[in-house]
Amino acid sequence: MAIGIIAEYNPFHKGHKYHIENTLKIKNDDIVVIMSGNFVQRGEPSILEKHIRTEMALQNGVSMVIELPVEYATASADVFSKGAVQILDKTNIISHLSFGSEYGQTDIFNNIADILNNEPEEFKTLLKNFLSQGLSYPASRNKALEIYLNQDLSFLSQSNNILALEYVRSLKQINSKIKPLTVKRVVSKYNQSTLSGEISSATSIRQALLNNDEIVYNSMPENCKHFFNNLNIKTLDDYTDILKYILLTTSKSDLSTFADVTEGIENRILSTDFATISELLSKIKTKRYTYTKLQKAIVHILLNIKKSDQNKNPQYIRILGFKKDKKYLLTELTKKATLPVLINVKENETLLQKEILSTDIYNLVHKNKKGLEYTTPVVIK
Repeated sequence: MAIGIIAEYNPFHKGHKYHIENTLKIKNDDIVVIMSGNFVQRGEPSILEKHIRTEMALQNGVSMVIELPVEYATASADVFSKGAVQILDKTNIISHLSFGSEYGQTDIFNNIADILNNEPEEFKTLLKNFLSQGLSYPASRNKALEIYLNQDLSFLSQSNNILALEYVRSLKQINSKIKPLTVKRVVSKYNQSTLSGEISSATSIRQALLNNDEIVYNSMPENCKHFFNNLNIKTLDDYTDILKYILLTTSKSDLSTFADVTEGIENRILSTDFATISELLSKIKTKRYTYTKLQKAIVHILLNIKKSDQNKNPQYIRILGFKKDKKYLLTELTKKATLPVLINVKENETLLQKEILSTDIYNLVHKNKKGLEYTTPVVIK
């Protein structure tokens, strides 16, 4: 059996290495990571393409990397978590799920997960009242939980704790045998915007890379630094012309079918003039709809990801890479998994349509060739 980690590694840094090393101190076993592809959960293109990030992980303690399908990788925390947990569960080779959290203990997540999975009437009423005040769903849920439990739950506003809770909820929802374990985060918060020594948040690292701040490389393992040579970072704004074309050729009713395009957001998008996607987002943002939710909606429009895509269960387990001396994991996975295990893209085009399209769109602004999903091999280190 192995330990599962759900990650983006966007990019891989010393905080990720710390998490892996401390997971192994708790339980010494193989690490299998399920990782986002070329678009990530914040609704952005990844800093480095997925095979490079796979190689970074394999060089730093990971035995195998599985791809989290793009329809889940770009989704809200509950869908992101559910898709990843379901895939790990279907491998039948994972005994524990390890995640970083600012809280550092699993007990409170277990308690809250039970409430959210079986909502008591009092909690439902509280939640409805806060939503009616125009608060976002996450803010409303946290306030309702605080009153219901009579406990300060401000830590739940922290991104890693939000995901930690959703991981535990998902494990309980499918009655998985996988057990949760958590490693307490150190030094910096998940979305802290400034560097803070050797262990910094991925957000601050990405910002430093955009600013060409060379001190950022102190936050990365030595064996990862060469991946950033001649780095050409693309942001969501680089996809503005593609989005404008899609909006010109898509009806309002069709626009409303995309994931995260809800409650009239399509009207706000279509009625707004904008020069960049950033400008569009700033114009349509409201108290109820956060910048990140709207960013996800835009990515789903760009990648043709519908609500129905996120509502279905995972259909496959795709291998992005593995360590040469851990090939037995692949053999074990192939024998025990209850979903098809995919390696060859050409032989699995139908199942991988979303990945093929999302990679081609990712590469449009990187001036790379079309069809790189077919020609980029599985990473073997």
